[in-house]
Amino acid sequence: MAIRVVPDATTRALELRKGTADLELTSLSPDMIPVLQKQPGIEVTEQPGSNYAYIIFNFDDPVLAKRDVRRALALATDRQEIIRYLLRGQARATDGPLPPNSWAYEPDIAHFAYSTEQAEELLDRAGFPRRAERGGMRFAITLKTSTEEYTRLLAAALKEQWRVVGVDLELSHIEFATLASDLTRGTFQLSTLRWIGVNSDPEFFEFVFSSKRIPPAGANRGRYRNASLDGLIDQARVESDREKRRRLFSEIQKDVSEDVPYLSLWLQDNVCVHRARISNVQLSPSGDFDFLVNIEAR
Repeated sequence: MAIRVVPDATTRALELRKGTADLELTSLSPDMIPVLQKQPGIEVTEQPGSNYAYIIFNFDDPVLAKRDVRRALALATDRQEIIRYLLRGQARATDGPLPPNSWAYEPDIAHFAYSTEQAEELLDRAGFPRRAERGGMRFAITLKTSTEEYTRLLAAALKEQWRVVGVDLELSHIEFATLASDLTRGTFQLSTLRWIGVNSDPEFFEFVFSSKRIPPAGANRGRYRNASLDGLIDQARVESDREKRRRLFSEIQKDVSEDVPYLSLWLQDNVCVHRARISNVQLSPSGDFDFLVNIEAR
């Protein structure tokens, strides 16, 4: 078995069609999958994944520091529409970072189903009425993303959706290295990112939400500070009884979902496009390559 790095997605797809490559894992754009699936000799294996897409808020920003604004933006985001048209159904909407296969998963958290009416009510309550001098817009905020096609398309979809409730989303697409530096330094308002693999472990909540984990000490890039949550996280860290830890992580998930430090988007499916001669493709939720040990080739 040989593994080759092919940076260009179109080239990867062509090599699968020609038979000069046998399989790929979650590395093609969603639009490519249905086209390849129709080709003779090619099959697609798809399973629910645990890799997590989200929007991060900067709590040092006076607008985004208001919880009603963050909740309104969650309500104004039609995740199902984006999943249907941008991701071709290859994801599942979620209201929290922990996937259902985690031992600490808590399903009873705050859920934000798409509702422009509720979003407008919250924005009014937060003190941001529509203004005629702004063309009916309430305020403008900037979303920084990488130049990756997926993030640019997602940003464009969010811009259209949030405009409906009077939020003018300005887009800034920059190279990933610059974006990573801006996120670490806190020089952003909003950004959209993905966690891959690490969000299946509930210890994730300390790393990304504890006030002690603001960079460079961790990945709390949004500068989120919540003393009550910090206390729960500290308790969970030292608790040795698994059931008591599960209850603590349940409270942590509820607090996070209520306060919306992240706008949760979806858990992306793992999709493997492979030649028909490859069988026994059993993908793991985290989308790692361990499944290669068990595949069979005819």
